[in-house]
Amino acid sequence: MILDFNGLGYVSLFNLVLCRIWQFIDHGIWYGAVSVMFWASFERHILIFHPRLVATTRRRLFIHYIPLAFFSLYTPMLFFYLIFLYSCGQTFAATEVRCGIICLYTDALNSLQLYDSYVDNVLPVLLIGICSITLLFRFIRQRQRMKQAVTWRHCRKMTLQLVLVSAAYNICDLPSVVVSIIHLSGYPNFASYIWSPYLTRLTFVPSIIVPFAILLTLPGLKQKLWALCIWKRNRRVIVPRAIIN
Repeated sequence: MILDFNGLGYVSLFNLVLCRIWQFIDHGIWYGAVSVMFWASFERHILIFHPRLVATTRRRLFIHYIPLAFFSLYTPMLFFYLIFLYSCGQTFAATEVRCGIICLYTDALNSLQLYDSYVDNVLPVLLIGICSITLLFRFIRQRQRMKQAVTWRHCRKMTLQLVLVSAAYNICDLPSVVVSIIHLSGYPNFASYIWSPYLTRLTFVPSIIVPFAILLTLPGLKQKLWALCIWKRNRRVIVPRAIIN
């Protein structure tokens, strides 16, 4: 729907149900993905440098599965309530992105708006950058201590995957986050001429880049792609010969 809006300048499939679904996807699902990415950035420290913490089923339950479920469901459940169940004077417009802002930002208390902006958006993006940078430095510092080649390759792949995915979030989301912090600090007009038309739309890029960044680090991907290219190159077409009497 965002591509349709950017191309036409309005929502062609204007419908109240579709507008709410669009708002839920762009807020609940997107913020949920950012929260999961933050937890993945933090959990990489545990998996690489403290693997004994997840050595048993009980430890994996409390250190891996429960936090992962929390970060996966927190923002989708929160925005499902705010968009579909919260009672407010919601208005929709076909000429605005997401058919307009959700009523949380118009009817709610200022403290709730600040909580949503900082906890659901600003803080996770900043923590993704911090966890990724510290992981990279820790990995480089302790690389010489990893004597087993299998462990080295396994940790290298996990670190490379995290760095690529985190870079996509930081490069695309961090400018918008910085401007949002300045807006919340009492300067609502700072960089407003580039924030709405460019920086906010830049935040949609990670959802396109991240799958490719993950694919690049999959084991055996290069060999499979090379084998596929060789198979297509060596494939021969058999044409039946004509029989002349």
